[in-house]
Amino acid sequence: MRSANRLLLLICCCLLIQFRSNAQVKSTQPTSTAKTESSTGLLPLPQQIELTGKMVAIDKSWTLAFDPASVKGQPVTSLQQGLKEAGLALKMTQGKEQTEKYTIRLVVREGAVAIGASVDTNRTALARQAYQLSMKPERITITANTSQGLYYGIQTFLQLLRQQAPRIQLPQGEITDWPNVEVRMIYWDDAHHLEKMSALKRIIRQASTYKINAFSIKLEGHFQYKSAPAIVEPYALTAAEYQELADFAQAHFVDLVPFLDAPAHVSFILKHPEYRKLRLIDDINYQFSVTNPATFKLLDAMFSELIQASKGSKFIILSNDEAYYTGKAPSEKAMADSLGGNGKLLAWFIKKMADRLHEQGRTVLFWGEFPLRKEDITALPSHLVNGVYNKAIASDYKNHGIRQFVYTATQGAEPLFPNYYPLHTKTAVMADGSDRSSGRVADMMKEINTAFSENLSSFMGVVIAGWADAGLHPETFWLGYATGTAAGWNSKNLSPADASARFMNAFYGPVQKDMDSVYRVLSVQAEFHTDSWDWIESPWRAPIKGNSDSLFVHPERDQTLPLLPVPEPGTLAIDKKIQPVNAQRFSVAKSLVPRNEYALQLIRENKSRAGAQLYNLEVLESVAALCGQNLRMLLTLNRVTDILEKVSSAAGTNPSVAIRQLDAAMDLVSKLKEQRDSTLHLVTDIWYKEWQPLVEQANGRKFLQQLDDIKDHQPVRTTDLSYLIYRELHYPLDQWWNDVKKVRNDYAQQHQLPFMNKPLNWQQYK
Repeated sequence: MRSANRLLLLICCCLLIQFRSNAQVKSTQPTSTAKTESSTGLLPLPQQIELTGKMVAIDKSWTLAFDPASVKGQPVTSLQQGLKEAGLALKMTQGKEQTEKYTIRLVVREGAVAIGASVDTNRTALARQAYQLSMKPERITITANTSQGLYYGIQTFLQLLRQQAPRIQLPQGEITDWPNVEVRMIYWDDAHHLEKMSALKRIIRQASTYKINAFSIKLEGHFQYKSAPAIVEPYALTAAEYQELADFAQAHFVDLVPFLDAPAHVSFILKHPEYRKLRLIDDINYQFSVTNPATFKLLDAMFSELIQASKGSKFIILSNDEAYYTGKAPSEKAMADSLGGNGKLLAWFIKKMADRLHEQGRTVLFWGEFPLRKEDITALPSHLVNGVYNKAIASDYKNHGIRQFVYTATQGAEPLFPNYYPLHTKTAVMADGSDRSSGRVADMMKEINTAFSENLSSFMGVVIAGWADAGLHPETFWLGYATGTAAGWNSKNLSPADASARFMNAFYGPVQKDMDSVYRVLSVQAEFHTDSWDWIESPWRAPIKGNSDSLFVHPERDQTLPLLPVPEPGTLAIDKKIQPVNAQRFSVAKSLVPRNEYALQLIRENKSRAGAQLYNLEVLESVAALCGQNLRMLLTLNRVTDILEKVSSAAGTNPSVAIRQLDAAMDLVSKLKEQRDSTLHLVTDIWYKEWQPLVEQANGRKFLQQLDDIKDHQPVRTTDLSYLIYRELHYPLDQWWNDVKKVRNDYAQQHQLPFMNKPLNWQQYK
């Protein structure tokens, strides 16, 4: 869709967004009995729910009862914490049988809960996660086959309890539940930033409450590799910290999944001089040479360190995606030809790495995609699990014994905020090549449901990715993480709108106020944030050296706007009125300001109501602030131009008025800088609450800032968070300021008026 049409659609959407928000809320609200109302906040949606419409009241006279021989560890701790948050610190009794009334009883007994239909054929693995929640007037019983199932039953219990807050009650009835597939994995991208340990633990614990049971973390240089010390960044995790995180995850029934790219996406390694000899192409830092024995030696050592620091974990990801150039360089072509093609060469490399990882006790996920072809599948080991579903060759993987995940993403290439509610009603082809016309939640659920319904693979899980290399905060991914994995648990009778509404209730609590509208506003404004500036060939960054088709040098792209006009010397005239922001963009920006203020108001109101999600709301507030600052800048630039028109009119008749007006225009630009800097300061304060600082040097280690030769990762454009205002910093307002100041002072001298010597220092932001 062309830019002009997108902007026109933005205008229409801005006028309709409040109506859409209200309509969406109404369409997802329960319409009849308490039988329905009592489960609207549950996510994932249980497989079987039978509620009577009556409620069970709980008070401090109730007792928590369990047999310590079978019930122990995190399930009990999680329940106690949840009850304490609800104001119920219940007395505990321990023993095999408890017959007292007013008891919450926990039971773990093998074979106690039978499961129904499922996509995953490994029913033993599914039964381990099954539970039954019985809620009667005088007794609540949570029964499971294992501790993991009990933990999930407790999470459903606590979601129901929170939903009724501030009343301490539950609906009467029974829930029997089990997952559709064994693994619900989320991918957490810490390649270009690193959360503090306390934050990573909070994230894992939060994921577990939505029955997410695998957490793949991409660290790149944020792990202290002894085998590759040159790549280790200033605040990298130690092996002991990584193991601590793995142990914490396991206690919450989450598998911490190490992730390492190979053979492509490895500029974080190959940018270092120490590893240049491992490059497939000497002047490109994007991809390893798979035929170089030193490549395997390095990767084997790095993977082994990750495995040793995550004892107890089951999975590992060999991320071989977008290995565009395998077999294309002279050093690899001969071997590729002898094996039968570039796909065969990649399959050879995958097998070599995967067999080694499998020997160390890990189940290996890989990406079965280009340049792998159908005829290359038999060259892969059958112990692999394919992380990317492709209908065309799904049955071929199944026939070869390779099991399957369904891969989808809550974010791909959108900066600032995921495309949860896109503007486009017909088509929305994103930068990552995917169609997001219905939004990320609907798209994810469609991909998962379609794959399951086709039944062409031996499915064992779903993986929901969130790529942070566009520079946005992963805390914005939770709507997609929770709803996408919920589709992996159970998507029957669950629409995308219902899933989103359930998320708002479950995540922000039943007293949340119109958080759906916040997500709608941020989706629209983040999209406009990108659409509102012009794309140009970048004069500030080195060219890109190729794409998925071939290697060729082409300019990187960046954004800018037409520069403000500079008055003519002597007359202060503007020969031709130049508006930096065209009429369409200006109209949209003006219409979005009230929506931005409304979103900020809603966020701040919800912060006053927030419990566990205060930090998430602060991150959303920072996103709204960035979007708002962009709107203010667009409107201010045109306002400055309008004032300059008045300056040129007054210059011939009233010099003092002309100078005052010119100073007013310059003052607006100065205030614009102050607003930009304060916004970045706000964002930095919020993001660094849970992130380690992005710095060039600390703890005796350095960060080597060198861009990827093939992929544009916004966070590595700068060594701090100023990448968020990269285009603003490069907008040449210092040049404009100095030119205008000279014209102004020459005119002032001519008319015996005061000089002005204030600098702008536009590129300074600290």
